Amino acid sequence: MHILALCAVPPWPALDGGRRRTLELLSALARQAPVTLCAVEDPDSHHDLPVAADAFQAVHLFPRSPLPPGVAPLAARPERWFHSLALKSWLQGPDGCAHASALFLDEPWLLRAVPREAPPILAHHHKLEVELARDLKHPWHERVRVERLERMLALRARTHVFASQEDRTRFLGRHPNTRTQVLPAGVDPRRFVVPEAARDPKRLLFFGSLGYEPNRRALIELFREHWPRIHAQHPELILDVVGAGEAPQLEREKPAGVNWIGYVPDPLPYLQRASALLAPIPIAGGARQKMVEALATGCPIIATERAAEGLPRAKDWLQLTKPGQAFGQAVLDHVVAPEASFERGLEAAQWVRQQFSWDTLAGQ
Repeated sequence: MHILALCAVPPWPALDGGRRRTLELLSALARQAPVTLCAVEDPDSHHDLPVAADAFQAVHLFPRSPLPPGVAPLAARPERWFHSLALKSWLQGPDGCAHASALFLDEPWLLRAVPREAPPILAHHHKLEVELARDLKHPWHERVRVERLERMLALRARTHVFASQEDRTRFLGRHPNTRTQVLPAGVDPRRFVVPEAARDPKRLLFFGSLGYEPNRRALIELFREHWPRIHAQHPELILDVVGAGEAPQLEREKPAGVNWIGYVPDPLPYLQRASALLAPIPIAGGARQKMVEALATGCPIIATERAAEGLPRAKDWLQLTKPGQAFGQAVLDHVVAPEASFERGLEAAQWVRQQFSWDTLAGQ
């Protein structure tokens, strides 16, 4: 078997949960079967290959180019962002799809580049783009384009893989005859480990890509609705905000007690130090990847029920809340008495690291 993997952007540097999920999953697959990875260049990132890329049989990066005028009006915005005529030509050529046994499509945005005679397609859904467009209230014409692309993908892909049972159920509600599978977020148990040092009870953590709209909305809610009340009652607390991307207005608006860190090459020290990871995120997606990595270190998590969709045994391991004031109260309760959360976190770490290693998930 030879797997051809197509990514809208290189999965490195691992700036967000989606890229980390892709890189870890494909790296684990490459330890079990030859994988050729193709991606459209990301002009905002460095393309130096990480050590993990050594596992791939080959890596090809292709320049971006505009969609043809007749196609562009029908395409969703990300399709226009990530289009590459060079990639489309390569896939149709003798070195492209011809030698692959299966095609791993990491997101739907490159579907138009895949030739009709392609090998069986496995569509990997980090999240449901139709749901995201609705939740973020994108313009109606953009929602229609995303819905059209999902219908095309449902017809062409042999198998659809989702990060949560909830996403799978929503997708099947629209496309009941598709073949589906759930592959939850995983972790590298060799790297994400429980710290030897005690956690800092005065430090809380928000971790997520700052260029991702749901994360920015979560921070706005945290800054304006929750943190002023939390910090007024516990002025010794510090909230570390960690994540790639820029949100200059949010950074300027940060309230007292917020330590704006931004991008870090490795989130592990912050996950190992924090008293709790805060996830008041209204939409699931890359958040669950970060949360399973936090669980592997024993870090307590306070999250909305929607943010935790797809996490294994979330009700056992996380402190789940409804949106709104309930989230802020859950943080206050944890600050006053964190011991039970710390103990639950250690139990979660052992279970997650045993059951959800990427090597195990890739075998599925």
